[in-house]
Amino acid sequence: MTVFKNKHFIGVLLILAMALFGVAFLTIAYSYFNTSEISLLTTGCYEVGGEVILEIHNNFTSAYSFECKR
Repeated sequence: MTVFKNKHFIGVLLILAMALFGVAFLTIAYSYFNTSEISLLTTGCYEVGGEVILEIHNNFTSAYSFECKR
């Protein structure tokens, strides 16, 4: 019996693939919402005549710190 015909191996492989896709989806969603939030914050800051101070800590997930100075 080969490894790929083993039902337990296929089951574990499917679970790992689903977990990988789940983590990838959550990371992409987190990055998208952080980018949207940064866009709204900077737009609001410029509307009140402020100066944006934005520091991106992680480019992959868009983790950031934001400050609006007037």
